[in-house]
Amino acid sequence: MSSSETVERTRVFPVIGLEVHAQLLTRSKIFCACPVTVGAPPNSATCPVCLGFPGTLPVLNREAVALAMRLALAVGATVHEDSRFARKNYFYPDLPKGYQISQYDRPFATGGGIEIDTPSGPKKIRLVRIHIEEDAGRLLHENPFDDVPPSLSLVDWNRAGVPLVEIVSEPDLRAPEEAAAYLTELRRLLRYTGVSDADMEKGNLRCDANVSVRPTEDAPYGTRAEIKNLNSIRFVAKALEYEVGRQADLLSRGERIVQETRLWDVARGRTVLMRSKEEAHDY
Repeated sequence: MSSSETVERTRVFPVIGLEVHAQLLTRSKIFCACPVTVGAPPNSATCPVCLGFPGTLPVLNREAVALAMRLALAVGATVHEDSRFARKNYFYPDLPKGYQISQYDRPFATGGGIEIDTPSGPKKIRLVRIHIEEDAGRLLHENPFDDVPPSLSLVDWNRAGVPLVEIVSEPDLRAPEEAAAYLTELRRLLRYTGVSDADMEKGNLRCDANVSVRPTEDAPYGTRAEIKNLNSIRFVAKALEYEVGRQADLLSRGERIVQETRLWDVARGRTVLMRSKEEAHDY
């Protein structure tokens, strides 16, 4: 039985919000002069700043700020005169500094919205915030080197420090199809304004989806799950359809939905547990 049939049987109403990361079309990284490259040899576009060497200081890329402002104006957001960067602390091999420079309580812009077409007519999806941050590096799990054991993963830090803009929507989406329409319109807008090439195949546009279900349209929001790193619009729709069905089945069996982070398994056509959901204490 498909997830859509499960949703219809249990009569649940999805609540969906998207967090979209778009790589800004700058020539250099956000806090150093290293070039933004495609296909360069691993770790050839790095420097002491983006590798987090002691004593180095970041300098903000003016071009990245200008592109973020262009996007904010295009969606009708309010650009704040005072916005702050924060350190998001976590340990992962592709994060050389041990933290990501992002924004938290004082983002670059707030508000605004994106209009989509739905079967019932136009619908405006409100935005919570737009903020600027740096990307992490890239892990190579299938290394091409003969002298490196195939069981080892390698790290390419060329992408570390590449500027990103994160666009966070309100939970205004009510179906996987609406989420796909929103992402399609946002991608079109990013390309039209020249803010990003929004190429999902290259990882220049990535999406995290937050989804919960409730028994009626006016019931309080349920416990949400986050689906990380969706890299195609089709996968976004499929992952949301499956996750809505999974949560509906849990409720129909009287089980509790747990707040957690999940991944979309393309081969199996289902979401799988990644970790229990972290809160804001890492900032």
